[in-house]
Amino acid sequence: MFKKVLLISVLTMSMLITAGPVNANPKEQPVNERTDVVWVSGNAAALVDHVNNKADIVDLHTNNATTISDDSSRILDLQVMSSPPKIVLLKQGKGTKISKSVFSSDGRLLSKTDIPLKTAGDKVKWVAPTGKTNERIMVQAGNNFSLYQYPWAKPSVTYNAKFIDKGYENVSVMDWDFQAYPYLAVKYQAQGIMSTDYLVKLVNLYSRNETVIKDFNTDFSIHSSGNFYAAYTSYTYQPVPGNVSRPSADEAQKVFQLINKSTSKETASVKQVFKEDGDISGWVTEVINGQVFVGDLQGRSWSLFSQGGAALLKNQEWPKNGNTKFLYANIKSKTAYFLDYSTGDISVIASTLK
Repeated sequence: MFKKVLLISVLTMSMLITAGPVNANPKEQPVNERTDVVWVSGNAAALVDHVNNKADIVDLHTNNATTISDDSSRILDLQVMSSPPKIVLLKQGKGTKISKSVFSSDGRLLSKTDIPLKTAGDKVKWVAPTGKTNERIMVQAGNNFSLYQYPWAKPSVTYNAKFIDKGYENVSVMDWDFQAYPYLAVKYQAQGIMSTDYLVKLVNLYSRNETVIKDFNTDFSIHSSGNFYAAYTSYTYQPVPGNVSRPSADEAQKVFQLINKSTSKETASVKQVFKEDGDISGWVTEVINGQVFVGDLQGRSWSLFSQGGAALLKNQEWPKNGNTKFLYANIKSKTAYFLDYSTGDISVIASTLK
């Protein structure tokens, strides 16, 4: 009898030990706000789910998704090269090393290497080779930016992004983007007494010229787009203290602006008025493959603009009452594609345009 009890106990312990790692990192519900969309080519888009550190290539027509991340290590960056299209995925390796994988547009692994950096960073961006210049990696650690290239021993360019403004108690780097030397855009969060502002510094790393833009009335995203920066906002109306500024529902909001990298001047913008009414109201702006999506949370509708500010589509129905994420609109076929996470997995909704 004692042997049977002992055997059962051993088996039970074995089952518990085996089950431990499986349940240690269960998949979490992915969310639109923490998913990046990168256009690949044709009908393919890459999705980066930062909740689960998962990268997929999804075919918008067939709804088939191919996972290209082989573990749950932190995804650092995903970039797409053209002619022919290739996908470069950077993940956190052992220590300060970076794991670099290159895939074809349909998700076939072409190569995998480790990049031995000596310094770990808060954020990393891969920079494609151009002409005689090899691939580079920009690393940000706090206020310090370092641009590396092979053999990765020391940075070829450094920049201290510390921002001092006596009108604020604290100014910190919140985000940034870098597509090619010498243009760097750094977004800051500036905190004062009962106030939070957002601003961007546009830097030419060669000439060291800097331009600060402060005309944002809410948080924003900024991304490189060829010779331009695309800056765009999203906001949900909510009660705030009387001494705190916020976007006014009575005014047209500048939801998108295109900024020339060489001049640091705005060349185009999109403005729209959004009603404040009901359970949820405000707007969501996305910029994907040159298309500017502007979603109205209160009206459950969306419009599409070019980066030059021209209206392409107006007042389209937003699938699932605005709980989906815009992927792409094919105006010729009168079809728009949206990401639906309602089941916890990737699903693409094809919506017919009006």
